[in-house]
Amino acid sequence: MMSIFDFFPKRWLAMTLVAGVLHAGTALAEDVTAAWHGTDEAAVRLFSGQNGMDQNGRIWLGVQIRLGAGWKTYWRNPGESGAPPRLDWQGSQNLEEAVVRWPAPRRFSAFGFDSFGYQDEVVLPVLLQAKTPGKPLQARLNLEYMICANVCVPMQAKLALNLAPQGSQTASEPNAGAILIQHYRERVPGAAPHSGLTIKSAAVNGPPGRQILHIKAHADRPFQAPDVMVEAPEPFGFGRPEVTIGAGGHDVAMALPVYAGTGKAKLSGQVLTLTLVDGKRAVERQLTLGK
Repeated sequence: MMSIFDFFPKRWLAMTLVAGVLHAGTALAEDVTAAWHGTDEAAVRLFSGQNGMDQNGRIWLGVQIRLGAGWKTYWRNPGESGAPPRLDWQGSQNLEEAVVRWPAPRRFSAFGFDSFGYQDEVVLPVLLQAKTPGKPLQARLNLEYMICANVCVPMQAKLALNLAPQGSQTASEPNAGAILIQHYRERVPGAAPHSGLTIKSAAVNGPPGRQILHIKAHADRPFQAPDVMVEAPEPFGFGRPEVTIGAGGHDVAMALPVYAGTGKAKLSGQVLTLTLVDGKRAVERQLTLGK
């Protein structure tokens, strides 16, 4: 898998701000609330929402990125610039899988390009599953992420937590981190009943190289400032949507120019992931465009 450092020539790497390594200690209390590591521009920590795993060997962690004024970092789909975070858990022991949840991003515009990400701070909730419930889990995360202001800088951090199994004295009890993780879990795009938003349809028209993607959506409460992020296979990209809100504010139509590279591929038949955002509300839907 390509690293975000591959986006930069070697002379950039000398400028890389490297967050320190968080060494797992012997005391559980120290492990579940880790120290910050980084710089004034960006710092990161790994923390747990519980003092240990539940009886099924599961536990929620938070990857918290704190950003200085004017800096941003990126979503899983960075848009027209930037690079997504890379979370590598390969150094972990007794880990079956780590599933990342992505809070809804916002759109940034700079130098004629649009990107998707976060400012100030973000917590990426991560659900870990132990291979063998009832045994300790040593979580080891190699995190690569990019921050941008007037310049872009690749960041790296090696983070670690030792997590106790269910049956330990304080295992599975929520701690101070649980509230913060839950706050950002609630910002992850959900299903329509939860968010009050519904992506009703998507269709594409126009000749190859000049196609337009049309999206229609509905809101239980009137829309305020709707936006949509579209993910599709390469080589497709999408411009900023032209937004038309209907009378009463409950329905919206969005038209996005489709970029298909020099090959002028057709978007028809492709699987898209649509993320509709309106303030603190967000919904996600995957669909296949009709041919």
